[in-house]
Amino acid sequence: MWGDWGACPPRQIVALREETQRTSGCSLSLSLLSIGDIPEAEWQESTDAHMEDVISAARLWPVWLRLGLQDVRLRFRRSGLGAGWIFLNLAITLLAIGVVYSRLLGRDLGEFLPFLTVGLIVWGYISSSIVEGGNAFIASEGYIKQISLPMYVYVFRFFVSTSLTMLISFLAYPVVALIYGVGFYWGTLWALLGIFLLGTVSFLLTAIFAHLNTRFRDAAHIASLGLQIMFYVTPVIWPPEMLRDRGLPWIIDLNPLYHLLEVIRQPLLYSQPASPLNYQAVGIFIVVLAIIAGTLTRLYRRHLVYFL
Repeated sequence: MWGDWGACPPRQIVALREETQRTSGCSLSLSLLSIGDIPEAEWQESTDAHMEDVISAARLWPVWLRLGLQDVRLRFRRSGLGAGWIFLNLAITLLAIGVVYSRLLGRDLGEFLPFLTVGLIVWGYISSSIVEGGNAFIASEGYIKQISLPMYVYVFRFFVSTSLTMLISFLAYPVVALIYGVGFYWGTLWALLGIFLLGTVSFLLTAIFAHLNTRFRDAAHIASLGLQIMFYVTPVIWPPEMLRDRGLPWIIDLNPLYHLLEVIRQPLLYSQPASPLNYQAVGIFIVVLAIIAGTLTRLYRRHLVYFL
């Protein structure tokens, strides 16, 4: 053990702080280093490193943008329709569900199909962010182990691929809107704010489940189960008024995904902004997701490569 505190090498200080309390070989002045201050200092250092990692990754946008675009191209490699399969898949789903559920729910098809189109597009985007985004680090294992890049490069990569898929799917809405006479007015521009909020949620969900699924491989399966449950309690294919009229408004009002749907549906369908409550709920949801994503990043960022 070292003879005095000044002789202790700096890299040994943290490692030896508990041992020095149990032995008398090295006199430690608690006024110079408080035991309670160490975790706080380490946490602050980890927070700064997390923010630096995100900023550094964002500056490498040519890398993750190219990787994200390449993922979409490879998915439809040697396919006759290419990315058109995304549009065609949504169109067939809309026709099948729209015709059947409009009769079951007693809704006019011209009113119900635009409503359903927005719901399925948004829900598909959220699902892809969780399920596909959860594989961001696992699918990038080769890059991570061979190239030294900020880990969030791979989060941005899958955010690009899922967002591009959503934008291709979104092309179905103008077609449906024109067929069934949904108007486009100045109020429709509020949808841009809704899409921005939706993209923010998608990015945070990708970051959260990328870390969780790398550490706990069952996370993706649990998330898939949770998505199935949430699909049936979220007004994706049924109007929210159905539950309100039956005395169950709390199922909707406490569901953040409902509010996320509304900030896009209201401008697109009715050319008006969503209610202030919808925007407030989405804002709170984003803050909570950001805290969770930041916490997981600080906990696992240095160990992710060992989980792969």
